[in-house]
Parts: sequence; structure tokens; C-alpha cells
Amino acid sequence: MFSRPSRIDSAPSRRPRSGIVSIALILVFAAAEALSVRSALAARTTAVTPSFTQVGRYRLQSHPWVNLHQRLMYEARFDDAAPLPVSGPDLENWKRAVDAYRAFVGNRSPIFDRELIAMNDALATTAARDLAGKMPGSVPQAAAKALAAAMPIYRAVQWEADDRANRFWIAVAEPLLASAGEELVEAHAKAYGTPFPKRILVDVTSFAWEFGSYTVGGAENAHAVIASIVPGNQGFASLEMLMHEPSHAIVDSDSGAIGPDIARAAAELGVDPPRALWHAILFYTSSELTRRALAARGVPDYHMIVKDMYARGFRGYGAGFGRVRACGGVRGEHVGREVRLVQDRSTTLIGDSIHQVGV
Repeated sequence: MFSRPSRIDSAPSRRPRSGIVSIALILVFAAAEALSVRSALAARTTAVTPSFTQVGRYRLQSHPWVNLHQRLMYEARFDDAAPLPVSGPDLENWKRAVDAYRAFVGNRSPIFDRELIAMNDALATTAARDLAGKMPGSVPQAAAKALAAAMPIYRAVQWEADDRANRFWIAVAEPLLASAGEELVEAHAKAYGTPFPKRILVDVTSFAWEFGSYTVGGAENAHAVIASIVPGNQGFASLEMLMHEPSHAIVDSDSGAIGPDIARAAAELGVDPPRALWHAILFYTSSELTRRALAARGVPDYHMIVKDMYARGFRGYGAGFGRVRACGGVRGEHVGREVRLVQDRSTTLIGDSIHQVGV
């Protein structure tokens, strides 16, 4: 038989002295303050550590160096960026960094310029331990100096908000990609007649050049930059963007899928194809495939991104793509022999060889 444990309150109670109570309270408050400081330091350490999520061939990340680089490039070239909440010396130092980037970037584009492409790739793979200021040696000196000067300001006033938005975008996109990603990858590869990129790095940022997203790379490795705060990239559209952007690695105006087919068909027909036709087809392909994948998952009213483009750069294409869809679209083979694309008030026959039109 077990012995009955003694009562812990069996000893005579004593009323604590006020001095002891005061000391105890001081110790409690001191411990709480120390915990608060440690938590703040831990939070700051977390805030400057790249956040990434791996989903199949995709790696989605929020990286401070890439975010700062993209922000500086945008402010250096365009004039509609919201200003950082800084003043005094910090504002002057920030302006100097932007001016330095303006001189460094010049009229170049991060989509086509090899040095800017290599620089973004290098920053994207910078280890967490190097975030305090050390950058890859491949970063040009002028840019490295501007980045090093701007990073303390950026980390103090803006990085936390940018990272929060980026991580939220990733959190929304990750389950969509996990559910439908490989299905859509296979559908795109089938529609284009060429394999989708094998490895896709996606830097989620606050700015991504002029239109809020762009991609470089090729069939082996694609590197996309997608702005988390652009409304057209958010929600279910994040899944479409994760298909559309890597498609740029295998689809182009004069190489890869689509472009050569358009050129060949246009030559046979003796017509000049619309300049943006290849890009309109790319938009439609990802939009329609994403619509189908979402519809199969209980989302019947997805608003395809390409519909917004009909009122902008692809004015007049909607009717032609609508006929493709009405005819059943892609069934894993050629889309149709007589696809008419309406541009403004004229109808141009770009038929016969464009087997990747739509989906």
C-alpha cells in the first residue's frame, strides 16, 4: 500500500514581509524585461533570415537583399514608388543610394541585361549569415556600396512590412501550388510541346520591375520575381502567376515555343503577325489552364488575368481566344487549323501551324 503524501500546505502559514514582496516583484519585472529583449532580438533575427518554402520544383522565398535590390532598381527608374517613412540623415542616405542605383542601372533592364541578371541571382542565394553586410563578390562594386549603405535603413523601417506581405503571399500560394502545381506544369508542357523548367526559384518581393513580375533563365533553371503587393498577383491569381512567369523561360517571341510557329505561319500566309501575339498566347494559355484546374477544385468563377489584358496590350484578342475556347481548346494535340485572332477591327488569319495557341 502506498503511503499517503503529506499536504504541502500543512506547515504553519507566515505572512511575507513587504520587503520580500518588493524584491520578488522587481525580480519578476526584470525577468520579464529580459525575456522581452531576448524575444525582440529573436524576432529581429527571424526577420532578416530568408524565408523559403519548397513545393516540388518551386522554391518560394522572401529575401531581404533581393527585396532591397528590387526596390532600389524600381525607385531609380520609376517615380511612383511610395516613399520610405524616413527623414533627416536617413532620408539623405537613402536618396544617395537611389541615385547611385540610377547611375548603375542606367537604361538597362534586369530582364535582358546579363550583369543585372547575374547580380539578382547572386543576391538570391546569399546565405543568412551574410545579411549583416557581406555580399557575394560578384556583385558590382557600385551596387554593393549602395546596397550596404541602404540596408540598415531598409531593415529599420521597411523590411518587416515587406517580409510580412511576402510571407503572406507565399502562405496563400503554397497550398494552391501543392494541390494543382504539377498538374498545371504537365498541362503547360503538353500545350507548348516542350518540358517546363525543372527548377524554379521565385523571389517574392515588394517590387518587380515595371509590371510587377518577370522571369529569366531557361528550361533547366528559371528565376522569377513576383511582387506580392500587386493586386493582380494575389489570391487565386498567384497560382496563375506561378505558371505564367516560368513559361517565359520556354516561350519567346523568336525562340522556344510559340514564337517560331508564329513566324513560320505568318511567312506562309504572307502577313505580318501582331507584335505581342506570342505574349497574348502565353497569357491565355496560363489563364485558361488555371481556370480549368480551379474549376475542378470547386472554384467556378475564377477571373482569368488575360481578361484584364484585353483592355490593355491585347486589345481585340479576346474574340479570337474565345473562339478557341468555344471549339474545345487544346485536347493534348494541335489546337485547330484555323484560329482567327481579331486585332482592332480587322481579322488576321494566323492559322495552320500555331499548334500551341491557347490550351
